[in-house]
Amino acid sequence: MSVSKTSTIERIIALANEPMVLLDKDFAILYANASFHIKFNLPELASKNRNFLEVIESSFETNPLKLLFWDVLKTKSIVKEYEINSKNSENNKISFNVEAIEADGETFLLLAFNTNKETEQLQSFLQSVLNSTNYGIASYEAMYNNHGMINDFRITYTNPEVPRNFGLEPKDVIGKTCREVYPGIFKNGIFEKMVKCVETGLPDSYEIAAIHNNKTLWLNATIEKAGNAVAVTSKNITHEKTAALEIEAINALLLNKNKELEQQLLKEFSESFYSYGNGEEFFSSLLLEIATKTKMDYVLLGEVQLNELGEEIIKSISVIAFGEIADNFKYAIKDGPCDEVIKGHYTCHPRDSQKLFPESKTLSDLDVEGYIAYPLVGSSGKVIGLISVLHQSEIHDIAYIESLLRIAAKRSEIEFERLQNEKLLEMKNKELERQNVELASFAYISSHDLQEPLRKIQLFASRILFKEKANFSDSSLAYFQSITNAANRMQNLIESLLNYSSMDASEIHFVPTDLNTAIDDIKNNMTDILEKKNARVEVGKLPTLSVIPIQFQQLLTNLISNGLKYSKPDVPPVIKINAELVTPEELVGKQFWKLDIADNGIGFPQEYEQQIFELFKRLHGKSDYEGTGIGLAICKKIVQKHDGFIRAQGIPGVGSIFSIYLPVV
Repeated sequence: MSVSKTSTIERIIALANEPMVLLDKDFAILYANASFHIKFNLPELASKNRNFLEVIESSFETNPLKLLFWDVLKTKSIVKEYEINSKNSENNKISFNVEAIEADGETFLLLAFNTNKETEQLQSFLQSVLNSTNYGIASYEAMYNNHGMINDFRITYTNPEVPRNFGLEPKDVIGKTCREVYPGIFKNGIFEKMVKCVETGLPDSYEIAAIHNNKTLWLNATIEKAGNAVAVTSKNITHEKTAALEIEAINALLLNKNKELEQQLLKEFSESFYSYGNGEEFFSSLLLEIATKTKMDYVLLGEVQLNELGEEIIKSISVIAFGEIADNFKYAIKDGPCDEVIKGHYTCHPRDSQKLFPESKTLSDLDVEGYIAYPLVGSSGKVIGLISVLHQSEIHDIAYIESLLRIAAKRSEIEFERLQNEKLLEMKNKELERQNVELASFAYISSHDLQEPLRKIQLFASRILFKEKANFSDSSLAYFQSITNAANRMQNLIESLLNYSSMDASEIHFVPTDLNTAIDDIKNNMTDILEKKNARVEVGKLPTLSVIPIQFQQLLTNLISNGLKYSKPDVPPVIKINAELVTPEELVGKQFWKLDIADNGIGFPQEYEQQIFELFKRLHGKSDYEGTGIGLAICKKIVQKHDGFIRAQGIPGVGSIFSIYLPVV
């Protein structure tokens, strides 16, 4: 049964004076009126979808009723004044009429208690309601061709509302096909919707414009399956649609007028922007001009900051009070209209602001009644401040002030970004100067004070061994070999440290780089060790990314070398490299390229994930595996230089996966 007809029958039952209830073929209560609930002492919502026999079984015998209901459903008959006795009292009887009702291919049971008048008149009453409703209700039976495909629908029922839209009556259309009466549905997509509804059982809805007698007719309709047919409930919304289109046209006209106003204001402002200066001078000049144009008592531009308690506040950058530059001040966002603005909303309260925000101390102190404000949004999309006008009486010229503030807000955002970039650049320059000084000092010490004595140790150790080797015992030779190994290790350590520190000092040039080609170059450079280890490097399809080529090649080389170094004895290393687009859980909405470098080596316990990226941190002894403990720290620093991050997964005895995340630009 369609939603619309169910609603109609529910209204019929609701209008009945006597208790009435509608059951489905399983005797579940679809709808019962208030009189029914009163008669059986039930809350109004307690009977919905419950089995009728279960509802009354505590008071009446239900087995005879079950047989009666089955017989009525089978024979499609009407039983009048059927009586059942109460379990509690023989004198307590109730009588009712029961009738099988056919609707849209389904059979229902209608029970009317104590009188048969309501039941006898149900069909005519239902027809009366269907004929008088403003909704169009029609049933369309599917027709099939020789291939078993639906090629048309036959109109099996319609109330007058449907054909009346097209100057017809029910007698003109019932029994005919849609192709004969409504051929337009085969062109506007409605036929396909009806077919899909029959085939899938899923309801659908649509809004359509039809042309009749050179006039546009708008219909809103729902389609539901009913057996091998569809029930379509429609409403003529031509009046509403026409009104909406007229409002839309008026809004478009107003929008164009507003755009013209904004263009005029922008032109006026543009002539002034160049003379405003920079920074605080710019903001003061801008706000003075707004105050002059709007005649507002206060014009304010402020920045969102955090106070000592971590709460967001507004710190004014420029304030104009009654046409004069006033002192800056801070005020709370909570309990005032600013709370709406910093959420990114244009806010307009032209009157009664203090009544709307009775807890706002700022509005109270300034005795403000009218308030209009625009948020200032940074390039990151975060609200960084606001620009507002405040007036001690009602604000009237709202459209003009709104346009003025919108233009001023955009220009203020640019100035804000410029000032913040200047501060950031200044901080970066100071940090760069500090790092350059440290790096120069470190490079000098590493290249002279450390490497020079180290070279002498290596030189004299080799000379002693060359001249006196024959005179040394085996233990002495072992000691000299340890000296040589330690010196070589220190040499590698110093070079690695220089490598690590050079990450901040090196010039940054991002270049689109095909990672497939980069891996091929790395494999060619590592041919000897790959052959020695009998290792395989398996590479999936990798993207082209904008990276710092030398650094990124070092990053990949370090990770591949790491997989070779920490391989299992007598097991050929296999290193697999793949890439995919992902959105990390903690960075919802941002896409990253994830580059996985997996090996089948010795792995590591997962609790050491962070430790392995720290300088000089090693999970194994120096004698077990070569290395300085700096390689992975260099990898982390390179990834950070690319605005990304690196993670590691390890399973002891199984292998490791190093995942590089680079933001999609």
